[in-house]
Amino acid sequence: MYSNTLWEIRHYLATMVGDLLYGVCGTTGATTTKIYAGFLWQADDYYNEHHYDVYVYLGTNKGLNRRVTDWVLADFLLTVHSAYAAACDATSYIELHRIFTEDELRKAINLAIESSADQYLVDKVDASITLVADTYEYTLPEGFEYVHGVTTEDTADTGKFYQSAEIDHRDWDIISQRTLRLRRGRYSITAGKDLQIEGQGRQATVDDDVDVIELPPDWLVQKAITMLPQAKIQNNALDDTYKQALLLSSRTPTRPRHPRARRVLK
Repeated sequence: MYSNTLWEIRHYLATMVGDLLYGVCGTTGATTTKIYAGFLWQADDYYNEHHYDVYVYLGTNKGLNRRVTDWVLADFLLTVHSAYAAACDATSYIELHRIFTEDELRKAINLAIESSADQYLVDKVDASITLVADTYEYTLPEGFEYVHGVTTEDTADTGKFYQSAEIDHRDWDIISQRTLRLRRGRYSITAGKDLQIEGQGRQATVDDDVDVIELPPDWLVQKAITMLPQAKIQNNALDDTYKQALLLSSRTPTRPRHPRARRVLK
């Protein structure tokens, strides 16, 4: 129902606390210690004097964080404290923060995710199980808390799963240690065909900027605000923002299990 990347949620969060500048880099004058940032506009030395960090969230140097040590408006060049292996280029998208680090924002998002773990289930679909002749038990993929549907591939290696090929609920079960058991004598194995497993699980915590988050973003961002370092909230006059976030996030959204779901045993 919802699908946002980590970097999209982080940008939303950072915007809510007034701590985000972002844009795409260029190549004019860029070196391993200088970033061409034509979208910035403040006077010389503004970004280093205000102690900005720059973080690359897409493209060349993705995932790397640096401290800004110099800024020249005429050249649109940010100097960073430590060299990259290669210069940021036109594929590099950067964000700048002066209050919270990328690490603090990500940790707050993950704490918010974990707080909803038992109340909001996300859909999961997997087709990695391939049927083997005379084999009726298969290990379920990680991440499934519940399973409500199992469908046989129409023809091997096509990746097509039709509703008409869904296996009758009486013909499969979940047994111990994340194991799917097909009922011998009722279900006929066709070796080489895949099974599509449909179910639900918890939203996993995120690390990579393109990891997907399937929780309601409006609630998640407000909850994440309450997880940010309190000292920085107070020192940057964000108390009202924090109090509002406490109110708006007080009611955790719920998404219950599918009515036909069977719990995956651990």
